[in-house]
Amino acid sequence: MDYQRYFKPGQQLLLKVLHDTEQNGRTELMSVFIVSQEEDYLLLSLPYGTGAVEQYPFNEGLMFEVTTESMGVGIRTTGHFRQRLIEGQFTLQLSSDVQIFQRRNSKRFDCKLGIRFSRAAKTLQTMREIWEKNIEVLHSPEVPLIFDGFKSSQVNISPDGIKLTIEPPGHQGELCLILVNLEDGQPPICAVAEIVWISMENKSAIAAGMRFINILSEDQQRIKTFIVRETKTAAAAH
Repeated sequence: MDYQRYFKPGQQLLLKVLHDTEQNGRTELMSVFIVSQEEDYLLLSLPYGTGAVEQYPFNEGLMFEVTTESMGVGIRTTGHFRQRLIEGQFTLQLSSDVQIFQRRNSKRFDCKLGIRFSRAAKTLQTMREIWEKNIEVLHSPEVPLIFDGFKSSQVNISPDGIKLTIEPPGHQGELCLILVNLEDGQPPICAVAEIVWISMENKSAIAAGMRFINILSEDQQRIKTFIVRETKTAAAAH
């Protein structure tokens, strides 16, 4: 397999954890950057700060779906964790199942929603743990639905991510915890998101495009349902 045709140093990949997450109804993603490519494995780095690789529970054989873009098309394959290395790097053993696919963007919707948003210079693993605790609390039958502290915000939302205005500074790879009130009689959606891009609006505000990297699969479906419903409502109003 000529992996060098598809993978180059400096290229960004998106890894989706396959081990256990499908059964648990969780979507778990992480961005990585290729440091080098040797034969059938990649040397990768995480953009989530010092200690991210050391603290993340990379178990031997942990499987990932790997997606990226190369030559203007989507590239998909699988691979498994191989070895931790020094300086926040690890290796991924590639499978020989490389596929070319046409990327399809999830439907997005511009609207106002109640948002709670927090930023913290924490590692990926720490943010995952905070998210797990929030999910446990939000979905506990003993906990009433409380939406205090939610701020009405103009957003662009899809099952895969959200765009909203935040205070500067902001940088690619920064991790955030977001709660979204869809006003559907259910607990707010809670997700860990990473900033993918930013655009300065003025001195006190930046637009930030974020990807959900930890989110319940059922919450992604709720967002899909919300977008379909609101799109039909908007069309009927015109």
